[in-house]
Amino acid sequence: RGYSRFVVAMSGDTGFFSGTKKLLPMLSDCDVCVLPGLSSMSYLCAKLGASYEDVVPVSIHGREGTILPLVRKNKRIFTLVGGENGMGKLCAGLAAEGLGHVKVSVGEQLSYPDERITVGLAKELKEQCFHSLSAALLENDRADTVVTHGLPDEAFERTESVPMTKSEVRAVCLSKLGLQADSICWDVGAGTGSVAIEMALQAEKGQVYAIERKDIAVELMRQNCRKLGADNVNVIAGLAPDACTQLPAPTHAFIGGSSGNMKEIVKLLLEKNPNVRIVATAITLESIGELTECMKAFGFDKTEVVSMSVARNKKAGPYNLMTGQNPIYIFTMQGGAQ
Repeated sequence: RGYSRFVVAMSGDTGFFSGTKKLLPMLSDCDVCVLPGLSSMSYLCAKLGASYEDVVPVSIHGREGTILPLVRKNKRIFTLVGGENGMGKLCAGLAAEGLGHVKVSVGEQLSYPDERITVGLAKELKEQCFHSLSAALLENDRADTVVTHGLPDEAFERTESVPMTKSEVRAVCLSKLGLQADSICWDVGAGTGSVAIEMALQAEKGQVYAIERKDIAVELMRQNCRKLGADNVNVIAGLAPDACTQLPAPTHAFIGGSSGNMKEIVKLLLEKNPNVRIVATAITLESIGELTECMKAFGFDKTEVVSMSVARNKKAGPYNLMTGQNPIYIFTMQGGAQ
């Protein structure tokens, strides 16, 4: 009281995961001037003699989640890391997920007298201890730059007793879903997790909840998530819709299996989010009938049904014969009204 001018000092970059973002709306009646300092990204890159126009900036300081999918996908990432030896744990996580070759340049106490910069491969630094707040430049010279969906079926661990949505059908279903980077997705009847994992790789800033009732499939899905680095897949063991009642509202949902509960599952999806986009597959006449009934019962604003038949080549001596796969119906529904 009695003062007309005041200063708020913020640590870190005023525009990068800073408290400034929440503070400014509270000062809407004031004449505010933000005076930025030198960012840790520009400082560290200058020390390394590296440019940063192609660097993807992220932060896992005080935040939940993982950046492993981003490291796998991008050649260069800058990150802030917090927590007790968070940097060492990140390097250990990279090494454990087959990313031990990633070059890590760690900056500690930047601009202070005890500044330290350490450069090495993730697998070499995983046993080291670092300051509780560190900055790092991660460089992956083997980044997976493929951005289209439709991973080959051979990429997934499989068993005969657990069904899997094949790559051609999976690619069409993912296209119909129209995912965004931060989508919240459900995969109901996830099986091996092939659709859930491809959802997770597309919605790299979002979360995927894969619901599966068979124990053998749940374990197989977890193996595939670890193998393909889909750290934003949350495996939910149980039968839908009962296993889904506490899950966050989805923006998108894929139904690959319903165990006869199709109408109840669709009803729950719409209760969670009336504008959820649903893609469901059906092979049997019974499932086709259930989904057709759902289209009528819930009054969707947008619906589409695609009948898809795929044939693959099969060697027969010196010849190739085309072998037909099971025909499948792909239902897309959005904007239902209860």
